[in-house]
Amino acid sequence: MLSARAPHGRLAYGLQLVVVAAAYVATGKFGLSLAFASDSVTAIWAPSGIALAALVLGGYRLWPAVALGALLTNLDTGVPAYVVLGITLGNTLEALAGAFLLRHVAFRSTLERLRDVIALIGLAAIASTAVAATIGTLTLLASGELSGADYGTAWRTWWLGDMGGDLLIAPAILVAATHWPYSLLRRRLPEAVVVAVTIGVVGAVVFSQDTPLTYVTFPPLIWAALRLEQVGAAAGSLILGAIAVGLTESGSGPFAMSGPDDRLLLAQTFVAVGCAVALVLAAVRSERRRVEDRAQGIATTLQASLLPRTLPSLPGIESAAYFRAAGEGHRVGGDFYDVFELPEGRWGLIVGDVRGKGAKAAAITALVRYTVRNAALGEGRPSRLLELVHDAVLREYGGDEFCTAVCASFEVNGPAARVTVSSGGHPLPLAVSPRGEVTRAGAPGMLLGTSYQPLLDDQAQGLRAGDSLVFYTDGLMDAYAPGRVVAESDLQRVMGVAARKGPEEMIAAIRSGVLGNGPTEPRDDIAIVALRFAGEAALE
Repeated sequence: MLSARAPHGRLAYGLQLVVVAAAYVATGKFGLSLAFASDSVTAIWAPSGIALAALVLGGYRLWPAVALGALLTNLDTGVPAYVVLGITLGNTLEALAGAFLLRHVAFRSTLERLRDVIALIGLAAIASTAVAATIGTLTLLASGELSGADYGTAWRTWWLGDMGGDLLIAPAILVAATHWPYSLLRRRLPEAVVVAVTIGVVGAVVFSQDTPLTYVTFPPLIWAALRLEQVGAAAGSLILGAIAVGLTESGSGPFAMSGPDDRLLLAQTFVAVGCAVALVLAAVRSERRRVEDRAQGIATTLQASLLPRTLPSLPGIESAAYFRAAGEGHRVGGDFYDVFELPEGRWGLIVGDVRGKGAKAAAITALVRYTVRNAALGEGRPSRLLELVHDAVLREYGGDEFCTAVCASFEVNGPAARVTVSSGGHPLPLAVSPRGEVTRAGAPGMLLGTSYQPLLDDQAQGLRAGDSLVFYTDGLMDAYAPGRVVAESDLQRVMGVAARKGPEEMIAAIRSGVLGNGPTEPRDDIAIVALRFAGEAALE
């Protein structure tokens, strides 16, 4: 099997070498065409970014492509052969050093972490580029191609030119290779087009006139970084860099008053700094998004653990539930509901609301839910279940926290059914007859968990075929308070119209008629449980 794959592997490797070397030579020749003070020293050097990205993505084994590209690029510059070899050695060692330093700090080429962007800037763009600048200029100095008086200027130009390549070209290649298929870009394609056009227009205006307006280019770059993240930062910087270099080389723009090498150096350095800022912002945005996604995932999992996945099948009773947590996706709601089995073939239901939201509310909800479930194994009276909830919350939180809840038990006996309701400071459920008559079920009670012993009572009533019961939390009534508060009479009117509908249709009617399309996000959690006694037809 290994021998069968070897020719294919060698072919792919050879193709990679050819592509990298060709890209190095093409961009290198362009860079040298912009060299003025010396034929071998230029302020624009994209090959450094190509070489670094190639070795980071493809590994050290691609170093021959870098060496070949550097050799072919400098062959016809008119310097002695040993100078060409020295420059080739320096360029190759620079790429290897940059890749080594990045690998040493566990660099991720997606550039989605701030530490990776800082490593690219500090270790590759600033540190490793000094290798080629030092070896190359020393070789030119030893050959007499460079005078001692010009050494410092040549070293600076070489170093900053290579740095610009690492900051502009390398990120673009790394992001292009690791972010495919650019899902964020595709989701925001119209905005991406507007951003690209804006960067192009702003860049053309800024670098076509002498007025120093260079920092006007920062807002669209920041826009690209914050909205399109790494793809936007890298692509936007590349667009701006191409415009800046092209117009500055022709003698236009705010840097045109300097010499040919200096003005290109200033233009590229400015754009490189802008690119670094954009990459930092994109990394911060990506890290924040990951934290928010992680928090939302935890909240979703925690919220799901506090609610039944599905309502159990109750004999003779149809059921449906709706829950919506208010606020941002990473917040856990304080409302809850649960359906559980009681002794002697009966079923129980609890709907409640704990104070606050988030982790603490989740802890109280879990305490309430599992207290009820455990007690329901031997106790069937709703009032007694609520008393046990009160004792558990008071014992755990010492009267500093409280909750409201309504608990009910159901008993079906052929064509007849009976519901017993007890409320602990919670809105009473509403009973709906098939004729549209709506009445309260049960009697009011006191809050649970406070330092006062609650007065709780059980109220029983019969159910006929087609009768419905709707349990809800107060978030349904004040979802859009204080601008709009729903009165119980409004809720009763909606339920009366939907009296003959099943539980799911009843909840849909309540959501449409009571909540509607509110002007804002609901300010409170909402829980609704609807039940309908179907009579003998459901038992057949």
